[in-house]
Amino acid sequence: MRNFILTWTFLLYLHLTKEDISVQKLSVPEKHFLVLMCTDASYVDWSHGLERVIASRQGKQVFYQDQSKHQLLADGQLFIKDLQESDAGKYYCNHQLVADITVLKGHNFTVPEGTIVYLPCKTSDKMKQRWAFKRTPQSRKEFISTLYKNSTIKKEREDPMLRFTHTISHLVISNLQLQDSGLYLCNNREMAFLTVTTETSDIEKSGPDLNKYLTVAVLLALCIMVMVCVGLLSVTISWTNRRRRNLRKETEPTDIASGLQLQRMTDEGPWMLDTHEDAGEIQYASLGVQHWRDTDRQLSSRQHVIYSTLFTS
Repeated sequence: MRNFILTWTFLLYLHLTKEDISVQKLSVPEKHFLVLMCTDASYVDWSHGLERVIASRQGKQVFYQDQSKHQLLADGQLFIKDLQESDAGKYYCNHQLVADITVLKGHNFTVPEGTIVYLPCKTSDKMKQRWAFKRTPQSRKEFISTLYKNSTIKKEREDPMLRFTHTISHLVISNLQLQDSGLYLCNNREMAFLTVTTETSDIEKSGPDLNKYLTVAVLLALCIMVMVCVGLLSVTISWTNRRRRNLRKETEPTDIASGLQLQRMTDEGPWMLDTHEDAGEIQYASLGVQHWRDTDRQLSSRQHVIYSTLFTS
């Protein structure tokens, strides 16, 4: 029972925290575009929030809430154009949370670590595109990567975890680290100053996240209470059974003693008189038949007659 409760609690915790494990937290500047991935299927249902359906496809039928804003690609991906502040929030594909989007404004971005950030830069196809980084505006420039006109990319800084992705439209930094804070330049133009903060230092906390963690805490507390109750019940049952066994053992010697006493009485005879007493003469008689000796004297008080009766059919 205890293992079942622990397993159920663990599975419940995984279910309630699944969003934190699988969701992509994306930070994208306004007026930029974004492509969200989804499994390729004949049925695709995209929603902004759980209730607001923005695009869906069932076989050959396609539905859009705002086709000027959204477009379904052939493999089920969702293309979002010209991001605005109203486009921020959670996006679901087939009721499965896919992304949590934050729309950035201006050029000074404050983004929590561990998220994915898009830094746009659009150049002519005839020009190469080169990204650089400066820890402070006065620091020395460090080149990140260069995109050439033939679409080849040259990495100019060590990137063992492959966190930096360079395309013709933007530089994508995955799993942001604190050391990523600084000034980013594209073709020697200042594009954004990025400040990476820790999750615990974020000032703004969303209500749904707090409610989710409170729900997890309450459910875990209830499960612990159930485990305690089950444990107390098991101890009570065990103590009751042990007490019954002890009472049974205490009564067994009395029964044995009674049996021995009865056996002793049977072996010696229930009418055996004490040998130290003068029992006198014992005579036996049955109905209609006399078995004692004829005698002239009367039976004294010291003589005893035992009668027996025989029934015959």
